[in-house]
Amino acid sequence: MRRSLLVLAAVGLLAACGSDGSAETTAAAAPTTMAPTTMAPTTMAPTTMAPTTTAASTATITMSGMAFSGAQTVQVGQEIELVNSDDVPHTWTAEDGPFDVSIAPGQTATYTFDEPGEYSYFCEIHPSMTGTIRVEG
Repeated sequence: MRRSLLVLAAVGLLAACGSDGSAETTAAAAPTTMAPTTMAPTTMAPTTMAPTTTAASTATITMSGMAFSGAQTVQVGQEIELVNSDDVPHTWTAEDGPFDVSIAPGQTATYTFDEPGEYSYFCEIHPSMTGTIRVEG
């Protein structure tokens, strides 16, 4: 019997050491909080596209006020529109080249170069009208 009392006493002591006096204790997990994370902004290099010149675009040379104006450089294969805005006829004639185009007042004509080079031109009817065009290719 003495042994039973000792066991009971030991169990009682153990229970008293781990108890706050409440009937039942459960270990509740402390709430966990996570620190907010911040992500560094992603920086992307800008994309730059180089301008392109296509042979399909049309350049314009205008005859107005008894003078040529407009395109000074074109590409091989690029169409040139010749516009006569004056009320008299003009020509677009190469000094040493492949073209000689007559354009009536208020009319237009077109021309396309096949070869690169620099071409000086004038109006046969009005020789003071001159110009130069460079054809790149």
